[in-house]
Amino acid sequence: MSSPQKSGVYGSDRVAVVDKPASRASRGLSRRAIVLGGSAGILLSALDAAHAGGAPEDILKGQLIINDSSIPTRWTSPSAYASQLKNLHKKYVTYDKKTGKVQVYYAAFFARPVNDVQVNFVIYDITDGLANKSKKGSWEAFMGRKGERVLFNSVELNKEELEMNKKYLFTIEHKSVILAKSELIVKGEAPKYSGKVDFNEDEAKKKE
Repeated sequence: MSSPQKSGVYGSDRVAVVDKPASRASRGLSRRAIVLGGSAGILLSALDAAHAGGAPEDILKGQLIINDSSIPTRWTSPSAYASQLKNLHKKYVTYDKKTGKVQVYYAAFFARPVNDVQVNFVIYDITDGLANKSKKGSWEAFMGRKGERVLFNSVELNKEELEMNKKYLFTIEHKSVILAKSELIVKGEAPKYSGKVDFNEDEAKKKE
């Protein structure tokens, strides 16, 4: 008989912080366009992981789960939690018609512990394919401590600086090595025009 799977929760006592941009592409997003917040994941102890038959980060390693609402951090089974997050994962989000913005929540899972407190959140435009990707920007994010394998955060996208109806690659990187990634299409509606021209009263009189 297999060992019972132990439940777990990724806590909120360690907060990921964003510092000044590490680098900017020529068409990079401004700092206000991306605001990282939320909580960094807390690792289970090796003993807990052994009793649980593995942890969610073992199943989801290298993946970046994306949704337009907050992602659950509590789980009772690693496999059930991984399945839940895979079902929640979105391949596209849509800008709000009024604000031109969208809040994106993500959970990043790493194959190995990161021997650092800093990772980088990077966005690439891959509309023309991965071979022709262009970096939109790179931002420093700080985890609570060294050795963590999970990071929960949120991103506010702005269509004025991250074009709509484009395909992007979101990555979490450490020393230029991609730890987790996901592709995302950001949709939006272009302004609609009726084709009619309205004249005010004075302009109408002049035309007479």
